[in-house]
Amino acid sequence: MGKHQLKELARIIDYILYHRPDEFGLFPDEDGSLPIKELIWALHEEPGWSYVRPTHLQELAYSALQVKFSLHDAHIRPKAPSPIRPAVTTPPRFLFHGARRQAYQAILEHGLLPGGRGYVALASTEEMALRIGSRRDAKPVLFTVHAARAHEAGHQFLRCGELLYLARELPAPFISGPPPEQVRPPAKAPRKSPEVADPDVWQPRSLAIPGSRSRHARQERR
Repeated sequence: MGKHQLKELARIIDYILYHRPDEFGLFPDEDGSLPIKELIWALHEEPGWSYVRPTHLQELAYSALQVKFSLHDAHIRPKAPSPIRPAVTTPPRFLFHGARRQAYQAILEHGLLPGGRGYVALASTEEMALRIGSRRDAKPVLFTVHAARAHEAGHQFLRCGELLYLARELPAPFISGPPPEQVRPPAKAPRKSPEVADPDVWQPRSLAIPGSRSRHARQERR
């Protein structure tokens, strides 16, 4: 990656870490860090950044440029205290969540449960919810969250920027989704039949099937 590209990559990462992660459908952990995997997903959605890989982040982190982040295991962390801190808030009437089609029935029965990061990400717009959901499913299911009702029932919401809200969990009564006939599960890729070696073609010793070499030899003597 050229020096100009490195500078531009550093600029957009700084913007995400220190200013508006919510614009990219991202929210920081308590220490301000982000999972590198999620950062890469978001960058790939931006024009001109679809080629970025974790190795480019490593190249940038160890370059001569004065970058404002560091890499720790699977996370990217701001070097200075980030002003981005999710805060407890009163949510709007509705929020939205884009989910994998395979999770459709489970969400209707059990609600939205947090993943490995401890929070369910909810978007203030349908567009952002679908953008986030499409990172795990090409055609995510859009759920509507009755956030005001959930808040009145005692569920806490955190606000992260203008576009994202976070919740620990949301029971099924506060969630509605499309009817089942509108949700098609992802098609399974057809299973490939195992390739069977032609018994009349000589195989290397490590790949040969029993008797293949002798059969070939018999054919040559005919």
